[in-house]
Amino acid sequence: MGQLFQEAGYRTAFVDTNAELVDLISRRSRYTLKLLDAYSGSEIDLVISGVEGVHFGDTDGVARRLAAAEAAGTAVGVKNLASIAPLLASGIRERRKANPKPLDIYLCENVVDASQQLREATLGLLDAELRDWADRNIGFVGTSVARMVPPPSDRFGRGDPLLVAADSYHVLPFDAKAARAAPLPVEGVHGTADFRAEMERKLYTHNLGHAALAYLGHLRGCTYVHEPFADELSSRLFDGALDETSRALLARHAGALDPEEHAQIRRDVRIRFGNPLLGDTVRRVARDPLRKLGAQDRLVGSIRLCLSQGVFPENVCRVCAAALRYDATDDPDAVRLQALIADKGVEEALRLVSGIDPDSAEGRAIVASYHGFRP
Repeated sequence: MGQLFQEAGYRTAFVDTNAELVDLISRRSRYTLKLLDAYSGSEIDLVISGVEGVHFGDTDGVARRLAAAEAAGTAVGVKNLASIAPLLASGIRERRKANPKPLDIYLCENVVDASQQLREATLGLLDAELRDWADRNIGFVGTSVARMVPPPSDRFGRGDPLLVAADSYHVLPFDAKAARAAPLPVEGVHGTADFRAEMERKLYTHNLGHAALAYLGHLRGCTYVHEPFADELSSRLFDGALDETSRALLARHAGALDPEEHAQIRRDVRIRFGNPLLGDTVRRVARDPLRKLGAQDRLVGSIRLCLSQGVFPENVCRVCAAALRYDATDDPDAVRLQALIADKGVEEALRLVSGIDPDSAEGRAIVASYHGFRP
């Protein structure tokens, strides 16, 4: 968002709980964004300037900036949304008095209902009159974030705590129906009338594909997420899984998702996931397998999507089986998953973790693949 705000011609205030980081941002008024471009194979350094840091505890300072802002954004993680609601409520009170223009808050939280969660938490802190005004003038706008950020590494010069490395993807779809102000004047930032369709595409294309490479890569002894593309089986299962979800997505959202655009997104995802410059690790992408095997998450959610549209997800089932095999000893979730399988058996573990009946067609396919993947 810092890059997008700069391209829109804005100055940006970053609010954070890390006092050292906040002070450093304010002293420098700039930071370096290193873009790792998959298409050119090059590293591009951008300087994001005109920035300042604001301490999370400075309620008045945050409120003044929200009152004057042309746009705002969050990237705090869904579990932290409730903690920022009081700051936003203070900012809304100040804005109503000092600058009663519409304001959109773009949520970069990667969950379909994040905007609704934050909206309810914030408006619940306002009196009835102000709540009515905010409902008409403050947009809690979901976005679909697909830019990838690799783990910190000395090769990116991590001696500088303000340096940020990311891939160069520059498209940010947002929920047009939730917006109250004019959109950011930046190429690639665009509203979509059916935001659920856009988020499901993200979850069942980008997130599913990323997880597939990680879990299949772990079975193949890979260190980095781009490496499974060199393995014939892993590459074939990756493409097969995304073929299945693509058919289902285009069927479910026939009026919202364009097949030609979706095909281009598929090609782009494969190129970007295969970018060795990112050095993104299998361990980072595969972590938290219990969550990712949940009934509504990228793996089992893809199965349910496919079945709802008459597509049998054979390849997605094999990816789920690979996730059940994820046994990294430094991942607490993976340790709990393997302990559950050892105690209950893979069939019952599948039922408990994913809500899938092991006697169903998809359950049998997952269990058979699980045993087929046996080391």
